[in-house]
Amino acid sequence: MTEKPNLGGLPATRKKYTPTFKAERVRQVAAGTRQSDVARAQDISPALLGRWQRQALEAAVPSSAERDEIKQLRAALKRLEMERDILKKS
Repeated sequence: MTEKPNLGGLPATRKKYTPTFKAERVRQVAAGTRQSDVARAQDISPALLGRWQRQALEAAVPSSAERDEIKQLRAALKRLEMERDILKKS
């Protein structure tokens, strides 16, 4: 088994970032700070930050099953509000 040579003094292991760290960097970009400025200040790749942004967006968008459930819940809410209004009038 051969090991890869450590080229250019780069670390042999990957850096691991906490979900809180990632969320904070994505929040900074969403607040209006340029992506390249945030990446440079934190010594991370702008592409990595872009990937975190896409992942955050995917997590924020509801799936089709969730959208169906939301639609059903809204219909139930509307029906219950109508029933409540009818009971208020009587």
